[in-house]
Amino acid sequence: MSYESLLIWQYKGKPKALATAQLIDHYFSDTWQGLADLPNALHIETASGKNLDLVGQHVGQSRVLKGLAPRHLFGFERAPGAQSLSRTGLGGGKWYRKGDVITDSVVLDDDDFRFLIKCRIAKNHMTGTVPDITRALDFIFGGHATVYDQYDMGFTVTIRSDQITAFKRYAIQTLDILPRPAGVNVKYVVLANITAFGFAGSPGASAFNHGKFARYL
Repeated sequence: MSYESLLIWQYKGKPKALATAQLIDHYFSDTWQGLADLPNALHIETASGKNLDLVGQHVGQSRVLKGLAPRHLFGFERAPGAQSLSRTGLGGGKWYRKGDVITDSVVLDDDDFRFLIKCRIAKNHMTGTVPDITRALDFIFGGHATVYDQYDMGFTVTIRSDQITAFKRYAIQTLDILPRPAGVNVKYVVLANITAFGFAGSPGASAFNHGKFARYL
């Protein structure tokens, strides 16, 4: 029901009264829509930009990772990450001086930042049991990871290959970002999401030259 329809009969068809009712209706409609959209604005799956920064701040995860990328320093040919001399006064690598830092900070895009936020949430609330870690990995990888308890103070986590990017691989290997109990060894195995290799009798398995092998992360 619009405010226009609530006008008493004396003001029906009056231009000013009609315009006022339409203005009020528009104002409250926009306000209500804004309130209705507020939960989605800070929803971890849909938030972006500054809104995602607020989510990260709330759980204790920064968008900026310090020391992640190598600095563009001058180096000779074939030196990993080295830059050449500048020939035009622009670009080129900086000269290294003793004591200079050799890495720069990196600002993550929304997808990579969202992954770290999910990991941080999972670590903040984990209890360390296998069912709890399974639920946490389902939350992080959308149900495409599985936990196997090895009963030797270690467990194995399998993750579908289409869930792993270069950054996620780095974060898992270097930042120890995925939830795990203290003192427990974890092996991460990347599984081919299609045509995985397996022996006869394994459901969905493919033979040599057709199936892809799983590998450690």
